[in-house]
Amino acid sequence: MKNIVLVALVIGVMALCGCSTEKAPAPQQQIPAITLSAADKEKLMAFQKEVLSIENLTDKAIQLALDELKSVLKGGEISINLPSIIDKAKSECLRAGESLAKKAIPEALPPEARKILDDAKTGLIAAYKTYAASFDAIRSFVTDKNPMTLLEYRKKNAEAQELLKGATEKLKQIMTAAGV
Repeated sequence: MKNIVLVALVIGVMALCGCSTEKAPAPQQQIPAITLSAADKEKLMAFQKEVLSIENLTDKAIQLALDELKSVLKGGEISINLPSIIDKAKSECLRAGESLAKKAIPEALPPEARKILDDAKTGLIAAYKTYAASFDAIRSFVTDKNPMTLLEYRKKNAEAQELLKGATEKLKQIMTAAGV
């Protein structure tokens, strides 16, 4: 029985390694420089700091769960802490999405810049919700030992990473245009 699970796990890992969802990068939309007062720049920097703070806390929980999962996939025993680590990562992701949804975008920005920043915020929220869904797949793998759930996890994780990458690029774009 142990050999069958091991073979299924190896096949699952091989399938994960063979799947690639890389796409050609889309050209970044250039926006003109934004002139803001010192107070408005402070508000924009405060918004960025809040977003980065939320992102940093959530990323730590995600990384801890991924490190545990990698250990299991490399043949290690499933830790008794893994289910609680997965639950914590999932709840941190959901909390991050809720916190970001409550953050107000600075009013002083021009409409085009506000739209890009709103798109970035929406992308971050979607990324963290998708990460949370990926942890459901990990939980399913831990309980059912079904290698196919690893494919679901891989798909959700790749989608979340893509959403996160797009959102952070938009945030960087606004910060650069504002000279911050």
